[in-house]
Amino acid sequence: MKRFLMDENRGISVKLFAELCGLHLDSLDNVFIKEVYPMTEYIQVRVSKGYNAWRNGEVAVMQNRDKTRFVEYRKEAKPRLSRGLGVQFVNGEAKLKIGLKNRNDYSELDIDEQLRG
Repeated sequence: MKRFLMDENRGISVKLFAELCGLHLDSLDNVFIKEVYPMTEYIQVRVSKGYNAWRNGEVAVMQNRDKTRFVEYRKEAKPRLSRGLGVQFVNGEAKLKIGLKNRNDYSELDIDEQLRG
């Protein structure tokens, strides 16, 4: 979660993500960024549902004419795909894994983290 919130190119602001989860921005910040408060089951359930909806493309960030932004659920899910690059080790040899991946999926390690070990 911390990696998702620290990513500048995630496509949704932290404020809108907190709104999507039904949490206050300070609560999200204190639990995941500053790590001042422990994560409760209530926060875990809300953030998991909001993150899964964002990752699966079920929600979109929309903009009004007055430039205010809001989150809206889509009728049909459209995940954001991007080029993916990874390393896969087979029998001690490193092979590049190239293809499309979900842009909002932070469950896998990126190539820098894979090479560092």
